[in-house]
Amino acid sequence: MDEQVQEPLSDQVFINFRGDELREIFVNHLELQLRNAGINVFIDTKEQKGRRLQYLFTRIKKSKIALAIFSKRYCESKWCLDELVTMNEQMKEKKLVVIPIFYNVRSDDVKRAANPDGEGNLDGEFSLPFKQLKQNHAGEPERVEGFSRSNSKYKHDTDFVLDIVKEVKKQLNIPTDNSWSAIGVAFLAITINLIFSFFIAPKYLPDQKFFQTPEWFIGTLAVVLASWFWYKNNQNKAPPPS
Repeated sequence: MDEQVQEPLSDQVFINFRGDELREIFVNHLELQLRNAGINVFIDTKEQKGRRLQYLFTRIKKSKIALAIFSKRYCESKWCLDELVTMNEQMKEKKLVVIPIFYNVRSDDVKRAANPDGEGNLDGEFSLPFKQLKQNHAGEPERVEGFSRSNSKYKHDTDFVLDIVKEVKKQLNIPTDNSWSAIGVAFLAITINLIFSFFIAPKYLPDQKFFQTPEWFIGTLAVVLASWFWYKNNQNKAPPPS
């Protein structure tokens, strides 16, 4: 019996990857961070032998973004390559944004592995996303670079994952940082401090002059800013997968 595919509740991101190679060490972490960012993710968790590929093709067609995660053993999987063909077809019709991600490989490594003899058209399935991006954004080299991610540029996978999430949010027009700036936080802290020191403290703590001293102002501002910087640096981070 064919599996029924319901319409996604929101813009869907399809993750294409070699499961037995990357699921535990990378993809589970990526999926968690995408979901924590409020992004609707489809990932094939069953991997049942003989499961109809048509079900996954339908999932790709219902997605707005596809993450193609190329790895050392990616090209060994006909399943991955079949999904990639469908992703490229959707991209040609401008129905899907494909973001190539290279995990411990380079783009040239992937293309050579897919077509070692230089024959046939399989090489095109790998090169098309990059050619299409360069054509569409010829005057924006930094934007082209943004589509293609490689973990070789990052010291830890955690930073790599967060950068991918940031790129996906850009493509879905989701604000990448809706937290306050340091100036905004400082202004708010000073305002609250002044209200407390000159209106609340004199009324309820008339004998406590400390609340009107420079030490009080500087100390509270320093604590607020330190807390804000700590929160900003840690709000999206999670321990790297083991």
